[in-house]
Amino acid sequence: MTDDIAIRVYFRADSGLVADGQRYDLSDFGGFLPAIGDQVLQPGVLQGIDRSQRKSRTVWTVVGRIFNPKDSPNHVCLIVEPGLGTEGDAWI
Repeated sequence: MTDDIAIRVYFRADSGLVADGQRYDLSDFGGFLPAIGDQVLQPGVLQGIDRSQRKSRTVWTVVGRIFNPKDSPNHVCLIVEPGLGTEGDAWI
């Protein structure tokens, strides 16, 4: 895999609607394309917020992948469901 793959994250709400999010590079995911079922700790925490608190962190669960959306080569859409981290995730 190369780093010229554009990854777009889309968020699925509880209502089932999907909303566009941000663009990432493969390097933002450690060089791997997340698969369905994978969990991703949302990159970044707002300045001044304690990143060790689970309520400060969001975990994305990948529920779908779409390759070449809108006929865009080298693009992948990840559909994720965001959720708060658990107490067990605090070590991350």
